[in-house]
Amino acid sequence: MGPRSGQARLIAQSLFLAALALLAQHAPGAEMYKTVDANGGVVYSDHPLSAASQRISVQVTEPNQQEASRLSKEQAVLAADAAAEAQQSQHEADEQRKKAAQQAQQKQRCEAARNRYAVFAAGGRIFKSDAQGNRVYYSDAEIEEQRALSRAAMDSACSN
Repeated sequence: MGPRSGQARLIAQSLFLAALALLAQHAPGAEMYKTVDANGGVVYSDHPLSAASQRISVQVTEPNQQEASRLSKEQAVLAADAAAEAQQSQHEADEQRKKAAQQAQQKQRCEAARNRYAVFAAGGRIFKSDAQGNRVYYSDAEIEEQRALSRAAMDSACSN
């Protein structure tokens, strides 16, 4: 049963219990009025709402306390189930957001590793800056070492 059908059933039972409580307040054979509004909606009341209200007689039987108790318990179970489903849905949505964030971070790490490897794979006069901001050029051996390290970092970061 999905969350929508459970909620609809819960609402229907709540309306039934409300109508039962309203009817229980009136004596058997109490007079009620039925009014149809401009939109075609039907409203029941214990007094006429307009000149078009129709007087109807409602036969009320004593409420069954066991049935009311059973319905109340069932309603509580349905409410608990709906809350659990909502909590589960929220948990799944949170997990999905976390997974998407992790995938985005992984993609950024992979792209950065690929870019670093591309620099060392291209070769040429590659440099880094020292503490004073001066260029310090890599030797051929350092370039080869950085190329191997960059390749390993790229393989690690981009493997899925």
